[in-house]
Amino acid sequence: MHELVFELSGPYYDLAIGEIEGVLEGQGYEHRILSVHEGTLLVETDAEPKAIGDKLGLSHRVLYHLITTEEENLIEGNTGITIPPGSAAVMTRRIAGRKVETMDINKGLGNEISRNNPIDLERPEHTIIVLVSDRCIVGRLAHTIDKKPLASRLVKNRPYFSPISLEPKYARALVNLARPSEGITIHDPFCGTGGILLEAADMGYLISGGDTDRRMVEGCKKNLHSFGFDVDVFEGDVSDNIPDEIDRIVTDPPYGRSSSSQGEEVDSIYRRFLQTAREKLKVKGYLSVIFPNKKYYRLGSEYLTPVEIYRTRVHSSLERYFCLYRKD
Repeated sequence: MHELVFELSGPYYDLAIGEIEGVLEGQGYEHRILSVHEGTLLVETDAEPKAIGDKLGLSHRVLYHLITTEEENLIEGNTGITIPPGSAAVMTRRIAGRKVETMDINKGLGNEISRNNPIDLERPEHTIIVLVSDRCIVGRLAHTIDKKPLASRLVKNRPYFSPISLEPKYARALVNLARPSEGITIHDPFCGTGGILLEAADMGYLISGGDTDRRMVEGCKKNLHSFGFDVDVFEGDVSDNIPDEIDRIVTDPPYGRSSSSQGEEVDSIYRRFLQTAREKLKVKGYLSVIFPNKKYYRLGSEYLTPVEIYRTRVHSSLERYFCLYRKD
């Protein structure tokens, strides 16, 4: 077991924490949350940093925790930290625009570290990072999460385009909330252009999908194929396209009347969807879904056991809720 610090991607830090817990639980890692500060999460776990970090959409870095302290101790070089043999460099990052003298921190901590480790700012063997939140969290860099693959799957980079598609990092977080494990199948019954399925497939999970709109089904297949995934995606109503005994359902359903919903009221779509999800999910299976308001979160609780909910804001008058349910 070791203590890992996660540098979270804002502004929805609670959702980022939920994603991390989803991955840890789904992958079967032992873990215990030790502290939460704005923009950071400290966890005791047996997970390897790269194994978990590469699955995350809403984190920047993973560090081996060294110390949590006050700014003054860092500036004075009075922390007592030790790192393995090898050259080192110090970098300070301000969380949410915290006002600190980063140069003073780097100098003070660098002077302390230099007593036992040579300083090398070009190619250090160890990068020591100070995350300044309401406390200063100091860690040794374990893994930097590469955001280029996520950027390559942005809506504008897919051959079939829809402006309402979920951003890849949020699609990935939605998948991870569902506690996926190796060998399980994730189904999206409102697959649209395939953004959720893309992220699930990229993480190595089996996927399937469906949609009532033939154009979306063909577009989804085209997008999946362009990134190297050939998967059966079916044209069909949500009451019919969810396989029996499915492990996980992860989806972002329509929010209003449109051609994709064939003019049906949202309440009716959601009730049929939730009823079918209850029937088709395996016992202990999860539904991870985005709803436009808390009304539908409460509606979902009539069909499945609610686990958690996270509020996000699209713009000043539009919100979305990431919701997780379990079939008990």
